[in-house]
Amino acid sequence: MKPECLQDGRWSSVIGYISARLDLEATAREFGALRRKRKIRSAEELLHLALMYGPGQQSLRSTAGLAVDAGLPDLSDKGVMGRLQHMGDWLAHVLAVLLTEKFGKGAGPAEALDLAAVDGSLICSPGKGGNWRLHARFDPAAGRFTDLVLSDSRQAERSDRTRISPGETIIQDRGYARVRNFAAVLGAGGDFITRLGWRSLRLLDAKGQAIDLLGRLPQTAATAEWGVYIHGIARPLRLVIHRLPPEQAERQRKRVKRKSGKAGHQMDPRTATAAGYLMLLTSLPSQRVAPERIIQLYRERWQVELGFKRLKTIGGLDQLPATDPALARTWLLAHLIAAVLTDELACRLVGFPPSAT
Repeated sequence: MKPECLQDGRWSSVIGYISARLDLEATAREFGALRRKRKIRSAEELLHLALMYGPGQQSLRSTAGLAVDAGLPDLSDKGVMGRLQHMGDWLAHVLAVLLTEKFGKGAGPAEALDLAAVDGSLICSPGKGGNWRLHARFDPAAGRFTDLVLSDSRQAERSDRTRISPGETIIQDRGYARVRNFAAVLGAGGDFITRLGWRSLRLLDAKGQAIDLLGRLPQTAATAEWGVYIHGIARPLRLVIHRLPPEQAERQRKRVKRKSGKAGHQMDPRTATAAGYLMLLTSLPSQRVAPERIIQLYRERWQVELGFKRLKTIGGLDQLPATDPALARTWLLAHLIAAVLTDELACRLVGFPPSAT
């Protein structure tokens, strides 16, 4: 968001859009952002200040100067900082409301799957500042984020960090291959498609015997499928395995080899074998979705990674200047609010038109 957008007549459009969706004054008081009306007289002025500092890419001193140019009260650097440090909870609420209002699910064809790609991305603070993690839900059909939750880096990636809607099919990478994540999705009335590593989970057959996953790897290009069980989930699941083309398999092997080298250990030969396959676990019933379609649906997940990349490289989310945790949180949340508000940036987040699902 360019600073001039926060100074001229366009600011009234921005504030009008937000005010139509929530009571800024009431929520600013509820979440402790607006305590006393000394100099800063309203929640609108507080939000203006946050957007100047965050997406406006201003220092504390330049934010103070820019605020005066925009008709806000004259504040010192410390005055600006003190107000920004108390905005985190309020801005998180504003972001959640804007996402719910703007990107609520619409009615689609009855036979279509309601897909959501769930992932997380690390944001590093400068120096000795604590790192942050952005948890996201992305709608591949619409090409946009539908939920964004900011936490510190100690909060691990989990399926339920963002909203899960009944009837939704959650697409997840192998980092989410945990029983607790499967249970969270199923408990919310959704389904999942999750990538597996060859030792991510202990898979069982109908008799409760452990399955040799590597022994099930297909030797042809045909997609293979088996019914499996895991401890902690009562219902049967489906294991879908697809052999990658030779060129793609070789790239994957080189990638895992580099990762093993950086970690300082030798790659397990079984890891090299498994790198040539895409292995997915899903709760979707076979009567509804064929195994080949499961493979296609999982490949929609690339859009959330592209969304993160655009948000960081174009939106500047990875250029966090603040080390103070409260100030850093305000800076990041203000950026995310700007990303939701700015149609131009929202278009850049996708980059390519989403494929039909």
